[in-house]
Amino acid sequence: MCVPDDHEGNDDGREYVTQQHLQPGRSALLKPAGVAGGPTTGEGQLIVESFPLTFQGYTYKHGVIAYIAGRAPAPVVIVHHNYAGLKQFDIDQACFLAKCGYVGIAVDLYKESKLIGEPDQALTYAFEDRDPKRTLDGYGFVKKGSMTDGQKERAVRHGKGAFSAMMGLLRTPVFYRDLMGAWLDHARTHPAVHPKLAGAIGYCLGGQSLLEQVRAGHELQAVCSFHGLLHSRPEMPGREHPRGGFFNRMTAEEFQADSSIKKAPNNYTKGCKVLIENGDLDEHVPTESLAEFRAEMDAAGIDWRFNNHSQTPHGFALAPGMWGTRYHEDADRRSTLSMLQLFAETWPEFPQYPVATNACGTVLGQSIRIMARL
Repeated sequence: MCVPDDHEGNDDGREYVTQQHLQPGRSALLKPAGVAGGPTTGEGQLIVESFPLTFQGYTYKHGVIAYIAGRAPAPVVIVHHNYAGLKQFDIDQACFLAKCGYVGIAVDLYKESKLIGEPDQALTYAFEDRDPKRTLDGYGFVKKGSMTDGQKERAVRHGKGAFSAMMGLLRTPVFYRDLMGAWLDHARTHPAVHPKLAGAIGYCLGGQSLLEQVRAGHELQAVCSFHGLLHSRPEMPGREHPRGGFFNRMTAEEFQADSSIKKAPNNYTKGCKVLIENGDLDEHVPTESLAEFRAEMDAAGIDWRFNNHSQTPHGFALAPGMWGTRYHEDADRRSTLSMLQLFAETWPEFPQYPVATNACGTVLGQSIRIMARL
């Protein structure tokens, strides 16, 4: 799941860099997508602010909020990170969403020095004095054959630490959901954010995260998962899988039978539109998982859509140069535009602004036109 077995990326030699137009201080386009004429100069600067959250006595200090100065309060879109934790890529996607017409917030679900839901001995895999999941320097910007022995050792430790942190969340679903709810409540305290309108996107673990928000009944109108799993069950203790813990997930029956996991009640956000962008070659989303998801969402009365991208593996929407990327340009373009169409449909009163590329550097080549409803 977003990490290859040999801990090396599948990139073409590039390193991940922030797109120039997604850097703070760059102006946003005033003209909405598809609207001819009018000024083309910036209406305001892209503002990127530190946005920490204190929850249950711990401060998640790496959260970031991005918005355009001078715009009226707009829907906030939470960006949920993958298993590796909050990274510059997630922040850059929040900036992309801000440039498109919304407010983006890159949230942090991991503690730095204590692995959530794990016993003290798990600290063997804790991160060092600095937290590598923030930038993955020396861990994720990896070119095949170029890793030193020290980088390989650190990459393995990072993978194990991030995996333990992720499984800690999945084994504490009440805490997991409450933490995300706290991030949503916190976002609404910012003056750039509309008090009621909100959505979420996420990658891999982030896809699980936003679906857990829907199951929890959080006040969201639209969510979009990029190569995310369709359930949030943790690893099965005591059982080995030849491909590792990412593939050793509990079945629904095993999860319900595990009395050590306090279950969170499902209150489903009935009015939320759910969009799943999936790679057809994603081994983490087998046909039986889709059937389970379909039955669950239909029973809950959820409006859902599943886009399956042919010849596309897991990790297709992670930028070139990132840890575990399986970047697929066409799938990333199509899924990004699909996400923007979802937001346009959900919040038609808020114009979308044309942005040349997303955080992956994918040239979108078109924009979504929002027309007034008759």
